[in-house]
Amino acid sequence: ERFLTRLKPGDQFIFAGRLLRLERIRDLVAWVRLGRSGRPNVPRWAGGRLPLSTLLADSMLELMANNRANPGTPALKAIQPLLDLQRRQSALPTPETLLIEQTSSREGAHLYLFPFAGRLVHEGLAALLAWRIGRDEPRTFSMTVNDYGIELVSDRILVLSEERLRSWLTLANLEADMIASLNAAEMARHRFRDIARVAGLVFQGYPGRQKRVRQIQASSGLMFDMLSEHEPDNLLLAQAREEVLESEMELSRLRDTLISIQARLLAIHQTDRLTPLAFPLWADRLRGQLSTEDFQQRIERMLATLEKPPAQTSRRADLQSASAR
Repeated sequence: ERFLTRLKPGDQFIFAGRLLRLERIRDLVAWVRLGRSGRPNVPRWAGGRLPLSTLLADSMLELMANNRANPGTPALKAIQPLLDLQRRQSALPTPETLLIEQTSSREGAHLYLFPFAGRLVHEGLAALLAWRIGRDEPRTFSMTVNDYGIELVSDRILVLSEERLRSWLTLANLEADMIASLNAAEMARHRFRDIARVAGLVFQGYPGRQKRVRQIQASSGLMFDMLSEHEPDNLLLAQAREEVLESEMELSRLRDTLISIQARLLAIHQTDRLTPLAFPLWADRLRGQLSTEDFQQRIERMLATLEKPPAQTSRRADLQSASAR
């Protein structure tokens, strides 16, 4: 329910190995059609959304920043080879810099950001960034997030500059842009269900004969539409919108993250392959899209490619190009 209320009619998503297109949501029922080819959304379940805390995220950035001076830190010893590979191919994120990577593959153009702000903040930040980019350059994005970073995939390379990035990561019109980037009206409608129950606006039935959730949702949905049309400044509607922005989008933490980004240097790196920080985001998106091919074999093939030296990879590409000619 939480995932679907974020989607707008026409958005596509993966479910049970099938590509579906959302038509509408009414009374706790999602009406869908089989989708066409495209970049779908991958559902997120509540059990996998435990966010990275602010203190832990800041501590991880400090550990990476101090890695060069203290390479023998026990906490980093096990992943030291990965950190060295990340440093050679791109750079390590620090509290003073925001690491941004761009690379291309047969899937499209990949844009990675690593704010280290936690999954919940990254979900809102990815939607906000995609909406603001699309407002300037109409295009379609596929988004993936984890606790460390964000991946945006589109069909063509995005021309980046520090000025453009800072205009997309600004605090200006944050609340309005967040509401526009997500299906905030539908999310507020579902949040209003609990608010209406607490306020006594919805009859929940007699003892022993309680109404079902679907019936309560239908009643609260009608109440929401009526108040939205005739009393848009109603305090209960304002409460629903505020709860959506805070609990669903982590608006306060997102605002703090954007303030932090404004004070950081933007480190933009063009990479010829996925880096150790980018690879988990790519793999996470792939897991939701594969239905017939074995996931483990695909990951192993990609790992074998990533671990080869650049010269060897480029030599193979030259040989393939020559054979094609």
